[in-house]
Amino acid sequence: MTSRSKKRLFNLARLAICVLALWVVIRGVTFTDEVTLADGRVVAGEVIDAGDPVRLRLADGSEREWPRREIGVDEHGEPTIALGLKTSLRNSDWLLLLLAVLIHFPVGFLQAFRLKALLRVQSIDLSMWNCIKLSFAGNFLNFATPLGSNAGDVFKAYFVTTHTKHKTEAATTIAFDRAIGLGTLILCVALISSISSAQRLAAFQPYILTFLGLGLVTLIVYFSPFLRRLINAERFLSKLKFYDHLQRIDRAARTLMGRLPTLVFALFVTVLLQVMAIGAYFTVAIAIGLTARAENVLEYYAYFYTGAVIQALPGPPQGLGTVELAYRYFFAPFGSVSQILCMALLARMVVLTCALPGLFVALTGSYLPSRKSIALAATDSHTSETEHDLAAS
Repeated sequence: MTSRSKKRLFNLARLAICVLALWVVIRGVTFTDEVTLADGRVVAGEVIDAGDPVRLRLADGSEREWPRREIGVDEHGEPTIALGLKTSLRNSDWLLLLLAVLIHFPVGFLQAFRLKALLRVQSIDLSMWNCIKLSFAGNFLNFATPLGSNAGDVFKAYFVTTHTKHKTEAATTIAFDRAIGLGTLILCVALISSISSAQRLAAFQPYILTFLGLGLVTLIVYFSPFLRRLINAERFLSKLKFYDHLQRIDRAARTLMGRLPTLVFALFVTVLLQVMAIGAYFTVAIAIGLTARAENVLEYYAYFYTGAVIQALPGPPQGLGTVELAYRYFFAPFGSVSQILCMALLARMVVLTCALPGLFVALTGSYLPSRKSIALAATDSHTSETEHDLAAS
């Protein structure tokens, strides 16, 4: 099988997963509201009042009402009143949705701060303005291209290299930046699932701890001088065609791990931007009418963190379908399938709205280096190479 055939097969599999997951989710979506009575009958219409009694406008325009005692309840003791797509959208608080956009918008700037700090470790002095432009452009491409969450990283890795002669180190830094984000997501899910009493989180905890354990073992093996000598992996790697590039990648990664203040700063910024992003999602959940209160905020954060991890994994672009399917399971106690789907789609719209400045950056090519910066990079290249060699020694 050729590489092109493998790529087509992989893309076909991603599309199939996306369609299957969306089909499973959409099956539970209703356009109108549904009330399940205690005797098992399901009545469709438009909920006028969900208090006591429950009032429903039927399709023929007439109104019916039932005392709360005649309404069925779910396993959590909540009345089985499922709001449909029409009601979910009509009752949405658009001011809260605007607030969600305002909460999420600074995320791109925080990503730029983290990127600049990590690049400086490799003696790559990219201006803050360029870092901001690359961050917003990367976020837009993550959302709007078939490559999904990998597109933005590929974009940033390529175009950072246009600003420096240290192309391998620049690409390694982008990969390291991505690893910090993903690792922090998994760590936060593990932490929340450890302190929360929610059963759904407890069932998920072993998988998260396994991910963390594998990651910790990998870091220890890779960065321990003793284990590196014991394994003697370099003897095998030296036979590879791209051994020189692998050496430079290895050196760049160890340099980043060796700068503890920068690493701590990057982790702090990552946690801050993730809290802001997921705070925006929580605001969307409130706006759409889900049961989102102070007592279940940790559950919401854990579920949204898990959705972000799913988005970062190989599969449909931005986890389209798979994230919605996960949300349908996680958020089932807090609202109807229609509400959950609305929340997921509106959360995506919030992210896309905040990433729109990146469209202008990508279309205009304003991320490319100026002639002056290219000349300066060429002038300083010899000095920078000497600094890298000294750091390696």
